[in-house]
Amino acid sequence: MEDEVLDQEVLLDLLGRNDNRAYQYLYSCYYVALKSLATCYVKDNDVAEDLVQDVFISMLESGYKFKTVNEVKYFLYSSLKNRCISHFRKQKVRDKYYKDILSSQTEEEHFWDKVLEEDVYARLMAAVETLPPQCKMVMMMTLEGLKGAEIAEKLHISLDTVKEHKSSGKKKLAAQLKDGELQCLIGLLWF
Repeated sequence: MEDEVLDQEVLLDLLGRNDNRAYQYLYSCYYVALKSLATCYVKDNDVAEDLVQDVFISMLESGYKFKTVNEVKYFLYSSLKNRCISHFRKQKVRDKYYKDILSSQTEEEHFWDKVLEEDVYARLMAAVETLPPQCKMVMMMTLEGLKGAEIAEKLHISLDTVKEHKSSGKKKLAAQLKDGELQCLIGLLWF
């Protein structure tokens, strides 16, 4: 199930029926990004794990009927944000971070920018994982900032082979990631 990419309608149907496979799929897709975001705000890995677990449990218990996958994402990220804020309240933290998160519009904008960045990165990395092994290695090295010649040297392949893998990988990723934002990112990364 983790290696599969569920069709949006299938996912929504499974969620509507409270099918555990939907929750397992969402967990495998979003856990890392949500935990990373929570850790960024609460600065404690264990607390971040607990908060993310709570988000998934609340989704399971909510019985909410999602109409779109975007509603699911919004639920996950807004629930996490609310849980982070609750964590700060329960700990009676009234320092700079608490005030900034609750009162600063720029911090709220930063929060949602970070959500988008984590979501895009998680989806991009999941798509890269589906590429053939050598193509995947070339794309990962490209993401690390290596130039074509450096990749060719490290992998002991020709520069033309690196270019072919980049071109092929870019096309496969663009086909998988149909969102305009992700396709734009793919274009920027590999030009």
